[in-house]
Amino acid sequence: MKEFELSFRNPEVKMYVILVAPSFLFALLIILFSNADSKNIYAASIQAVGLAGYYVWRMFHRRKEKLKNNG
Repeated sequence: MKEFELSFRNPEVKMYVILVAPSFLFALLIILFSNADSKNIYAASIQAVGLAGYYVWRMFHRRKEKLKNNG
């Protein structure tokens, strides 16, 4: 198994920060400043979309890397 590097040179860490951090901040702002009764559902939905986007990108990225290394 390949060693995991926790730095911005690693594309997975970079995309995690690009996709998940803004969704977390946006959800936090919704919780703090929204007057809607279901603000927690909105915040959780935004975070779920951010995480799902990251994992979909990661799946395609790893598939591309595997094909590049095998072929």
